[in-house]
Amino acid sequence: MHDAFKVYTVIEKLPHKIESIFAQGDKLYVGTLYGTLLVYSVREPLGQDEAISVTLMETLKTFSKKAIEQIDIIKAVGVLVTLSDGYINLHDLESFALRTQLGETRGANLFSVFSKIEIQDGFPQVVTRLAVAVRRKVIVFSWQDSEFMSTKDFTVTDRVKTMEWVGTQNLCMGFDNEYALMDCKTGDLTTLFSPTSPSVQGALGSTLGGALDTLNSFSSLATGGLMGFGSKPGKPLITRLANDEILLGKENSSISVGVDGTPKRKNGIEWSGMPEELGYSSPYAVAILSRHIEIRNIETRALVQSAEMPHARLLTQGKLLYIASTNEVWRLIPYSFPHQIDELVQKEEYQEAISLINQINPVLLEETPNTLDMIKTLYANHLFRTHHYEESLTLFSELDTPAAEVIGLYPAVISSHLPPKELEIVSPKSGDVDLKDTSAKNTQPIIMSTKELEDAVECLIRFLADKRQKIQKSLQALQNDDHDAFSYRHSNPKDEAEEHLQMLEIVDTALLKAYMMTHERLVGSLLRVNNHCNPEETESLLLKHKKYKELVDFYRGKQLHRKALELLKTIHGNPGEMHGVLPTVSYLQRLGVDHLPLILEFGTWILELDPAVAMKIFIDDEPEIDTLPRYKIMAYLERLSLDLCIVYLEHVIHELGDKTSDFHNTLVVSYLAQIQRDSSIHDNEDVVLTTKAKLLQFLDESTSYKAERILSRLPVDSCYEERAILLSRIGQHDQALNIYVHKLHNFQAAEEYCIKNFNSNDPARNVYLLLLKVYLRPPNREKPMLEPALDILTRHGTHIDPAAVLSLLPASTRIDQLFKFFEKSIRESNKTKHMDMIVKNLLKAERLQTQEQLTFYRSRRVKITEDRMCPKCNKRIGNSVFAVFPDGVVVHYSCKETMAAIGHWRT
Repeated sequence: MHDAFKVYTVIEKLPHKIESIFAQGDKLYVGTLYGTLLVYSVREPLGQDEAISVTLMETLKTFSKKAIEQIDIIKAVGVLVTLSDGYINLHDLESFALRTQLGETRGANLFSVFSKIEIQDGFPQVVTRLAVAVRRKVIVFSWQDSEFMSTKDFTVTDRVKTMEWVGTQNLCMGFDNEYALMDCKTGDLTTLFSPTSPSVQGALGSTLGGALDTLNSFSSLATGGLMGFGSKPGKPLITRLANDEILLGKENSSISVGVDGTPKRKNGIEWSGMPEELGYSSPYAVAILSRHIEIRNIETRALVQSAEMPHARLLTQGKLLYIASTNEVWRLIPYSFPHQIDELVQKEEYQEAISLINQINPVLLEETPNTLDMIKTLYANHLFRTHHYEESLTLFSELDTPAAEVIGLYPAVISSHLPPKELEIVSPKSGDVDLKDTSAKNTQPIIMSTKELEDAVECLIRFLADKRQKIQKSLQALQNDDHDAFSYRHSNPKDEAEEHLQMLEIVDTALLKAYMMTHERLVGSLLRVNNHCNPEETESLLLKHKKYKELVDFYRGKQLHRKALELLKTIHGNPGEMHGVLPTVSYLQRLGVDHLPLILEFGTWILELDPAVAMKIFIDDEPEIDTLPRYKIMAYLERLSLDLCIVYLEHVIHELGDKTSDFHNTLVVSYLAQIQRDSSIHDNEDVVLTTKAKLLQFLDESTSYKAERILSRLPVDSCYEERAILLSRIGQHDQALNIYVHKLHNFQAAEEYCIKNFNSNDPARNVYLLLLKVYLRPPNREKPMLEPALDILTRHGTHIDPAAVLSLLPASTRIDQLFKFFEKSIRESNKTKHMDMIVKNLLKAERLQTQEQLTFYRSRRVKITEDRMCPKCNKRIGNSVFAVFPDGVVVHYSCKETMAAIGHWRT
């Protein structure tokens, strides 16, 4: 509670019984039981310490013969409206002389006046409406400016007990058992809060539903009656609020309703007793109870102030708030809103202060533009220190409070990375309120239990995640905009970007600590993405909790690869998911060519410890591996191990299909070196044979190595088969065949060699003839090998010139030994001759057919007459260029493509 109004007694011990009061400007009108009208002049106090001054200006004893039951003013017409003796009387506002008595209002029991400026026919006009309740009828009088316009009568279901205008057309009325809303244009009457009424059907599921839960006095709504509760029903009460709202009251409850009849606020007001009258002075609702008055905030429904006023029974509305008993009148003058706000802040009633600022016109505040935000910040701090963490962090997020200030509220386990800084609390006004005590409270350490700390950290995580996203978007906008976009700024965009990065570091580091406390499984996801965690804090925290995998991910994200690799090397012997060399291998695989020195440096100890797994650094299926320079990798592995170099080259050549000559040459030389090394080891024949088979296969299949360079590497007294393959590559077929025949004594291999290398288009280098020479012209005057030579002639004699064969055969060769050779040669010769004749005759026949077709097409004619029409455009051909299709159809040349497109013959 706080003091919203200062209460003055302006009239006391009045000898007349007061029946009605009304205030307008500096005038106070008091109507008495016996028809006397008292007019007072009121001088407002100029300061808080000055008293209000009230002077009786006129006493009109003969104003009315009966009690003056109600008073109001129609300023545009210049009349004082009174209800007396069951009639509505209009008096001159200056002389108080009776202008007219509205005869049709006989039996009136109350009235309501409403004035508002409306645009009619494009011009602003003051529209005034006077509604008068007469038994079961309502009469509405209308004026435009000072001119009387019309009168309308409306019949209602019951006697009206109270009524108030809602907007310019709707009239809200209270009866004994219900409220109703009437459209004064159409006369349509809508019962409020009835289960079948449109207002309830449209709002019961939203606003009204929440209001009904808190308004016990409206519990009869389900049965269609608003007044059917309590043994002693109270009278209906209606008070006009701002923004075309009205406050309806019954028993101890009040609810606000809009111009459409639907509740506008989620909850109603619960008074401590049954109000006898309701009033409104923005932003407060005022109720007269049996022995005192209550003043409540219309938005928060909180009790703001109460004052003892025995026998109070009447009150006025608006800023000029007067309350009267039978013989006393009190004036409630509001304290200035800055004063009220200061008092609320001093009492730590921040929610009330915020509500007050939201409801009043900013012109009435002598404040800085960010007063509301400052008070909300105080409120958020207060919520946090009273352990309402969810509400506090939500409010901090709405205020976009700097993350450092929020993190600073937490214990050192969360906020230790912040520099020591006292949270600055700014007073919303440098007036009577001293906020030193408030500041002290907001800087004192907060004592939390373990459970409270966990709850607070959960809320902090959501706050930091939202803050992180906002800062990142802002930083991205700064980075995307060019220099011209910042020409209007006073600060340097680079400085702003740097400030954002510093904020991100604070946020991410706090988020990491929060995850470590409540959600360790989320630590990895934070560190694997782009983050700005403080390296020293993060390293210390993760090492303390042995979060090695997460620390490695953090190092990778920060490009601290050497630290990551040193850590992996240190912990590879520890049990757990980081045990062994595989984590290091995986890390090195993803470094790429930019970090080749690190790969080679830290790859060495892995290759020495576990070569099979370590080779995945260079031969696995990863995009970064494909970018590594293969020459440097090959040279590196050559220095470490011949076997590892062979594995790498086999991968590069066979898996990746690299045709680089140097790689192929190196692989051949490595195979040879491996064979030479393994041959010196006892009982290692199987390994040597396996390597030799791989070498022979590679020499036979590869076309990218340089045979001349490799020949010089071969030993003289071994590797004959390899030498033969290399000689074949450089075209030395005779030497290769000589090796197969005289060194390897493998006649079948020599024959297969000929089959593979025979080229019928190059008779000058006939390998079969060369093999025959090797057999029949051996070196060192050795005996000719007639038998294998005859076998070659028998199987492949058709590929050899008989004349060359006869020149090589020894003179002692028998004719019957050459029978099969001659037979095949003659048959092949005849076959070739016959085939040539057939081809000749086929070509001759084709020539004759072509000549016949040419003669046919040259003999065709088309006759163009004057009547010849184009079938496409149906126009005469005439002298136009034309085209003829193969079936004789003639069209214009311009129509040719169209005819062809629709399926006709193409020319």
